Amino acid sequence: MARLDNLSREQLKPEDQHFFDEITGSRGSVRGPYGVLLHSPDLASRIAHTGTHVRFNFGWPEALKETVILATAREIDSQYEFTAHARLARQAGAQESTIKALADGTAPEGLSGDEELVVRYTQQLLRDHKITDATYKAVVDRFGIEDTVNLTGLIGHYLLVGQILAAFEVELSPEMTPELVV
Repeated sequence: MARLDNLSREQLKPEDQHFFDEITGSRGSVRGPYGVLLHSPDLASRIAHTGTHVRFNFGWPEALKETVILATAREIDSQYEFTAHARLARQAGAQESTIKALADGTAPEGLSGDEELVVRYTQQLLRDHKITDATYKAVVDRFGIEDTVNLTGLIGHYLLVGQILAAFEVELSPEMTPELVV
């Protein structure tokens, strides 16, 4: 059972309801981490704003961004994050074999090209807390400095979201089927 209830718009102070509206406006609804984050409305808004940038304004193909999010979720064993984004990855055109390799923990084995590169970068950052010079150079050579910063921000954002989900034990909604092999 989740440690905090999801807050509805009506449960917020009138002066904080615009935070709910902003999150709904960028995501279509308030769900997952944002329902509990609204216990601190300003923080919820700031996290949502960063998420909007790395998810919607970062110019990479959606399937590649979702691959990074799945790799991040896999590294921190975030069932909610992985399950929610596996659906989005499929909608974005990610290969089922990529999603399965990430869910099973076998990636980057079996991946190639940009997928292999960004998964390796993500894993090094989250497992080793550093990135080898060779991996860093490969990412910068392929994507440039600005996109390398955005990639790192994408990883960091979903690391934060995963920690929020874990701390408050946010559960899968009834229509979600667990996809992460833990």
